[in-house]
Amino acid sequence: MDDCCSTKTQVTVGANGAEAVAVDPDNTPETEDDPCVSCNGSSRPVTRKTVLLMLKPRCFDLMGDDEYRFCAEPECRVVYFAEGGGARFTTDDVRVRVGLKEKEDPVPLCYCFGFDEADARDEITATGQCSIPQRISALIRRGMCACVERNPAGKCCVGEVNRAVKRLMGETTSINTNDRGENSR
Repeated sequence: MDDCCSTKTQVTVGANGAEAVAVDPDNTPETEDDPCVSCNGSSRPVTRKTVLLMLKPRCFDLMGDDEYRFCAEPECRVVYFAEGGGARFTTDDVRVRVGLKEKEDPVPLCYCFGFDEADARDEITATGQCSIPQRISALIRRGMCACVERNPAGKCCVGEVNRAVKRLMGETTSINTNDRGENSR
């Protein structure tokens, strides 16, 4: 059985030496070729199984035989829409919080292993680093991911996790720099 995620890692050199960062596999990227029917933003195809697993049961009767896409725009409340018009489903219609579209904790990062932004933020605050991408990569190498079924975007979360960790590291650095500046006055 094939893993749904890449097992490759990329080594980057940070202030504390070499750091392994998981590489997002070449899953079908978001494109503007088939824009969201609500916001005209980028989207990506998802399997019917992903949509069925994510939707609340009350929405099942609304699904047609269409192909579905995931809206990748953070500000749009539409999660899935039928290609060519038809059904569309919002954040209120899915069983899980869609991390990309959430602003308040808990903001999910990894649906297979249960990591959220608060986990990353806490680790960064405590240690100045975040091991979550490496931990996810290790679990992926063990064949334990089910991204297509568990992630509302229908793809591996590692790219999103890496972007979130980078953003959170920047926020922490900015906060620490501001604190030192205020204390030295």
